[in-house]
Amino acid sequence: MAPLSGNVTQTIDTGLFRAIGDQLGFVNINTNGSGDPELERRITDQVASYGRQLGRVLDALDVLIRHTDLANLGQQDRHAVDELLRLRADVEAVKAKAAADDVDRLVAQIHALRADPQANGGTLDRLREALGD
Repeated sequence: MAPLSGNVTQTIDTGLFRAIGDQLGFVNINTNGSGDPELERRITDQVASYGRQLGRVLDALDVLIRHTDLANLGQQDRHAVDELLRLRADVEAVKAKAAADDVDRLVAQIHALRADPQANGGTLDRLREALGD
């Protein structure tokens, strides 16, 4: 597997922090946010991260908003819908920026591989194959 590829996860045992009041130096860890932290960890590990869960909720709300007549909404309700749509647009903008950054990193890595084509020929061939060259 290539460096910087795949997911990286780390479980942090917060027992020490609970014993000393949830703070150690500049690190604050809140373990009180859930009635069942272990269940939340299992859900985010086995089902979907919080971001993916939020994304699915935003996707579903977007569908409902597009199929709803918003003309009769009051000012506060329309503001709430507009804020949700703005949130979705902001999330999509950050995701697009991250994708562009990923491409920039990939291009830089390809240039690094091309600096020694003899040593990296196999890897470059795999990239060409993946790109259909």
